[in-house]
Amino acid sequence: MQRLLSQIVGPSNVAFSGFDETYSHDATFLTNEPDMVIHPASTEEVAAVTKVLYTHNIPITCRGAGTGLSGGPVALQGGAVLCLDRLTGIDIDAPSMCAVVGAGAINLAIKDAARNFGLMYPPDPASMATCTIGGNIATNAGGASCLKYGVTAEYVMGLTVVLADGRVLNLGGKSRKRSAGYRLSQLFVGSEGTLGIVTQATLRLVPLPDSRTTLLAAFGSVDASANAVAGFFASGILPVACELIDRSSLSYVADLLPETITSDAAAVLLVEFDDDLSKTTLAIEKLNDAGATSIAIGMTEAECEQLWDARRAIGERLMARRSHRLSEDLGVPVAKVPEMIKRIHQIAKEANVEVAVFGHAGDGNIHPSLIFEDRDPQTLSRVAKAASAMFQAAIDLGGTVSAEHGLGAIKREFATAEMGELTVDLMRNIKEVFDPKGLLNPGKIFPSTNLADETFMDALPGWFE
Repeated sequence: MQRLLSQIVGPSNVAFSGFDETYSHDATFLTNEPDMVIHPASTEEVAAVTKVLYTHNIPITCRGAGTGLSGGPVALQGGAVLCLDRLTGIDIDAPSMCAVVGAGAINLAIKDAARNFGLMYPPDPASMATCTIGGNIATNAGGASCLKYGVTAEYVMGLTVVLADGRVLNLGGKSRKRSAGYRLSQLFVGSEGTLGIVTQATLRLVPLPDSRTTLLAAFGSVDASANAVAGFFASGILPVACELIDRSSLSYVADLLPETITSDAAAVLLVEFDDDLSKTTLAIEKLNDAGATSIAIGMTEAECEQLWDARRAIGERLMARRSHRLSEDLGVPVAKVPEMIKRIHQIAKEANVEVAVFGHAGDGNIHPSLIFEDRDPQTLSRVAKAASAMFQAAIDLGGTVSAEHGLGAIKREFATAEMGELTVDLMRNIKEVFDPKGLLNPGKIFPSTNLADETFMDALPGWFE
């Protein structure tokens, strides 16, 4: 088989041993080594490789940059990791206001290419400098600006997908309006590689805004900052982004904060606008009314980027603690953000675990990171129980256990609790139609146990080994 695969992708692009440990994990500490790593360079090569693997009943786990937080690209059953990092083409069609890109194209590279034509691709995960569009599509990624502009699904106009048996499916395209048949392309957005392998995407672009203003406001309490968010919407203010960072998170990026903002603030809000200045002025008034103790203002591109530096660095610096950190991706209705943050801190306190909270407060997407110094069984059990309680709290408040990173392996056991048995059963039926052998990213999305009387760790044996 190695000889056949080498003929398809080239000897240097397939390995059965000696590959980097990076291919065994994502941004979590969930780890499992694949049996082989393959780097195809085109849809045709992906299709040819997939046919070979399908014939030999070998599981396939697709991978982009590995920045996810749910164990999605971890090959739980071994088999092949199909790394799409060579599919990097970017073609901007300015008159049609769209881009045709390979699955391995970096999010930021697409933005930069669009900017040259006065256009913008809005979805902006914090990892946009490294994450790939294939991974973004697999998890329906969001980011800070989805508050105003929406998530990945709203920009997918068409997809090229390789099915489990190697057949190639072409869906949608550059046409802005299309009402012929089912919108199958949307079925693959958020499917985490369990239905097919996305190799190319046609993405909608929008005009680049003329202006940009960023505010960084400090508060004496997390409640005050969360309530300020609710105040924006009550006043009809819609920022591009509205990010919340609590004191624990700030401590990791203190060196990147402007002089007017200190790391001993209980929380800060990072708010951005890209329209008329009157909204910025009104926002400053509302922040002051909500009890902001200081506000830093960025008016130029450089000033705005400087205010964003701290927010974007949090994930990277926490990543250095990958084996001693569990970062989560919860979503609740915006009105429930203050209550969810209270519950997160209370759960962490009861479990005696440090928690750092940041996230997209404007759209209800909160990222609590549980941080622990050792990995003894008692500590890991407390971490697992705290995570489980936070997941359930999000569900109880009408939210989700995964706002932008997918269920993957880490959250699959909560699928039924959030969506219900009927929904999960229908999803299994769809999976069987597209992947009858169950070879595409096995062990992801679908629950394997009943969580009723189990802890988070009990449901996923081997997690902390």
